[in-house]
Amino acid sequence: MDVKPFSSLAALAALLPLAALPAAAQQFPAKPIRIIVPFGAGGSADTMARLVGQRFTETWGQGTTVENRTGAAGMIGAEAVARSQPDGYTLMVTSGAFSSTPALNPKVPVDIFKDFTPVVNISNTATIINVHPSLPVKSIKELVAFAKKRPDQISYATAGVGSTGHLATELFLSMTGTKMVHVPYKANPIAVIDVISGNVPLMFDLVLTGAPHVRSGKLRALAVTAAQRLPLLPDVPTITEAGLPAFDANVWLGMMGPANLPRDIVMRLNTEVNRIVKLPEVVKRFNELGVEPAGGTPEAFATLHRNDFLKWQKVVKDAKITLEQ
Repeated sequence: MDVKPFSSLAALAALLPLAALPAAAQQFPAKPIRIIVPFGAGGSADTMARLVGQRFTETWGQGTTVENRTGAAGMIGAEAVARSQPDGYTLMVTSGAFSSTPALNPKVPVDIFKDFTPVVNISNTATIINVHPSLPVKSIKELVAFAKKRPDQISYATAGVGSTGHLATELFLSMTGTKMVHVPYKANPIAVIDVISGNVPLMFDLVLTGAPHVRSGKLRALAVTAAQRLPLLPDVPTITEAGLPAFDANVWLGMMGPANLPRDIVMRLNTEVNRIVKLPEVVKRFNELGVEPAGGTPEAFATLHRNDFLKWQKVVKDAKITLEQ
């Protein structure tokens, strides 16, 4: 093979970013990476972990395995990551529930801030506000006006006490000065079935699970909490367009490692995920799932995580939400 020497400053400059990296980052990864997902297979966090892990393998030539460790609202898997070596070979892809769970249960076995190193926000999943077609409202403004005339007469379904939908709806009620009756179910699919049947007229659901029923005409979407209209539901207005710009019930999906993860390794992982979420085929897949690519710095992700905890902590306190013992 004929190897020619570098003959320009531009060619030499191309190597400078690599040369500037500490030795640990240049060598990382030197063996397979394990990504722990603290939720079940097939869910949104699991999907993101496998999508990112596949491209880690393609880029670095090292295997990436995804391990589902469920239980205790995601805290069993989180504890396993917190106790792992801070070398970048054990990571976690988790959801915004990681921020809200300690607000509901302060006795979780880990410190969600001190025991982890935020790496990167992978994607954001919007909440969709769905109603049964029989409910005579076609916008957020109409819903608020309708509810204010009927305090505690409209019920809303959720996947259970403290679930994403429960917290999102309570935040909405607080911001709009309305009162509704909570109807918790044991699982999201059961709640959706009852809303489709008309037994309960309203549900704040994730776009991933709620959009198919809007597209089929079984439910009516009033708004999505995304920053922009979603390709999956182009006719559904954003919450800002619907007149409630301060309402934020998006659910992040992100990557973390154990505490004291070296900065150079954090940035190598962060840079790679930022590249991945911009790939055309990944963006296409995100659009199909109804999620928005995120990316950004570790610091921005850490701020999002902390602000989410403070937001949900206030919602839990103000709504007097307590988990069933």
